[in-house]
Amino acid sequence: MKKFISSFDELTNVQLYDLLKLRQDVFIIEQNCIYPDIDGYDKNASHLLIYEHDELVAYSRIFAPDAKYNEETSIGRIIVSQNKRGESLGKTLIEKSINYCITNYPKSDIRIEAQAKLKNYYSDLGFIGDSDVYLVDGIEHLQMIYKVKN
Repeated sequence: MKKFISSFDELTNVQLYDLLKLRQDVFIIEQNCIYPDIDGYDKNASHLLIYEHDELVAYSRIFAPDAKYNEETSIGRIIVSQNKRGESLGKTLIEKSINYCITNYPKSDIRIEAQAKLKNYYSDLGFIGDSDVYLVDGIEHLQMIYKVKN
């Protein structure tokens, strides 16, 4: 597997196409959530892409402190392609994303907006629930935080 972390401007045309296609396939089609995925945040994010051969199989986008949340880094659009689930790739993706945040922003905690049904999954990776459940585009979510040890 090949892993890349790039700013928006460093993404190749193929990488940008691949990540937008994967996000569309899962967040819009699979989850039947007809809401805009392109939200204006991509240009200010770092993008973590994991490829197997020439196929993008996992992706997340990472924000520096204050880009989305006050004084916290953020990981979002966490996604594993449907045909690769159950292979621990999600755990690898989250661990790589956390490591990137800690390496580049060692004094900032990490916030995610998780689907409520995945609360236990993220808890097992060190995240703590930090809000009540609320709806985003018709899907239950909650805020979770990963406390970075300083």
